Amino acid sequence: MKKQWFITFFICSAIGNVYAQDKKDAITPANIIITPEKPLSAKDTVFRAQVAAWCDAQLKIEDYKKIKAHPSADNFPGKVKDGYVFTNRVVKIKHQKIRDKLVPIASKLDYSDQWANIMYSTGLYAVPGQYVEITIPASLKDKGVVVQIGCHSDRLNEWVAAKENWRRIPIIVKTQELKKVTTRVASPFGGLIYITASPRSADWEQDITIKHAVAAPLYKLDETTQQEWEAQLKNNKAPWGELASDNIILTIPDSVLQKVQHPDQVMKLWDLILEGEMDLAQIPQPFYRAERLVIDEHIGGGFMHSGYPIMVHHSPVKHMLSEDIIANPELLMQPSKGGANWGFFHEIGHDMQNMDWVFGGTTEVSNNLFSIYMFDRLMGGRDNAHGNIANAYTQKAMKKYFNDGVSYEKWQKDPFLGLITFRQLQEGFGWEAFKSFFREYQSMAAKDTTGSYANTEQKKLDLWVTTFSKVTGRNIAPFFEAWGLPVSPEAKKQVGGLEKWMPYNFPPVN
Repeated sequence: MKKQWFITFFICSAIGNVYAQDKKDAITPANIIITPEKPLSAKDTVFRAQVAAWCDAQLKIEDYKKIKAHPSADNFPGKVKDGYVFTNRVVKIKHQKIRDKLVPIASKLDYSDQWANIMYSTGLYAVPGQYVEITIPASLKDKGVVVQIGCHSDRLNEWVAAKENWRRIPIIVKTQELKKVTTRVASPFGGLIYITASPRSADWEQDITIKHAVAAPLYKLDETTQQEWEAQLKNNKAPWGELASDNIILTIPDSVLQKVQHPDQVMKLWDLILEGEMDLAQIPQPFYRAERLVIDEHIGGGFMHSGYPIMVHHSPVKHMLSEDIIANPELLMQPSKGGANWGFFHEIGHDMQNMDWVFGGTTEVSNNLFSIYMFDRLMGGRDNAHGNIANAYTQKAMKKYFNDGVSYEKWQKDPFLGLITFRQLQEGFGWEAFKSFFREYQSMAAKDTTGSYANTEQKKLDLWVTTFSKVTGRNIAPFFEAWGLPVSPEAKKQVGGLEKWMPYNFPPVN
């Protein structure tokens, strides 16, 4: 496959242009300008493959002298404002290896991309086509420490975006391991500068010198003063910056940051959100890294998606508006009937999902428990949280499902129908039962690191029934079976001695 791409790249380079006959006007991967208003069509499969291959090749080049700015960078990630000046800065970075007691917990959080290198913000920006010089202590040389330029890490030639019109250059993040004391690195697209290291690598705390970069806004809760924040915004030339706490980091365009008058209020609210979701999941705090949310014009798939970082669509041309809400506490606290705040809670919920309790059809179901929890605990109730948890939807969906005949296959394909099942358990036993339930799974993972107790879909479903029954002291196997979920005879036997539980008026008869 690599050889085929290599040949395609050079053949297409020789041809020069798929759009114009005049070589002077040829559109090539090196000069194409992609914007939301003039996207690169999904139909142009051959040229799109060339563009992706060119990006990959350029981002792998370690000789900074060979890198030139790409014209599309002015549109995304954005142009560094005129009048910028290069700055040199010493950045203190404290890297901590994940604590041993957290390893069994983190090992189950697959949707969070749990073993990705931890990204440490520097508050600096790389100008497209311009080198950045990084000097590290000799003790870190060739120890897996990486410099990263850019945070918009979704590759648009993969997943859902591979079949969509591209509204930005498809691959724009540069990473390079620091194998020497001093390294110069450059990217055609520029971006915020990070130092990264594996969460499994040993602790270190060092000063790292970064030269020939542009200052970018970086607010740290309980560290950055209001005066310092205002000065950063006043003098900012970088198109992106960040709001950070120990729990969560938001990567936001300058146009939004300029409106953030009280960053402490923004981050204190986001701390409540993160701490609340971790409270439901019963994940010990502080965790081994801060969660990250990154605004992007075009992501790999969905309105948002989980991972590290969580990627958040904001594209006015596609009517997906998130950046207007993410740093506005007033809007964040307004019920949105499934809007951006539900989406934020939903994606963080994915990062909280323990794969041992995510069985067939529940990937997009059990994470919504975290959305509901945040509306209950942060906003005082779930009214208008999402149209598909409203009373009218719930009654209509249940009646149709049971009138048509229960079917596990249908149940698996309808996330909000599946959510009714878990909502009934929450309404019957409360949030504390779920917290106890989640702790039981953490204990299992610590005792059996092989995960043999939940290595098939049937085992996962059965374990859900037996564990929740154990925690509540009630037999929920008949309840699962009423929904059409196939509980095994062995699991039913395990909980057979407990009093059976079924919600009132279920299945619904009215």
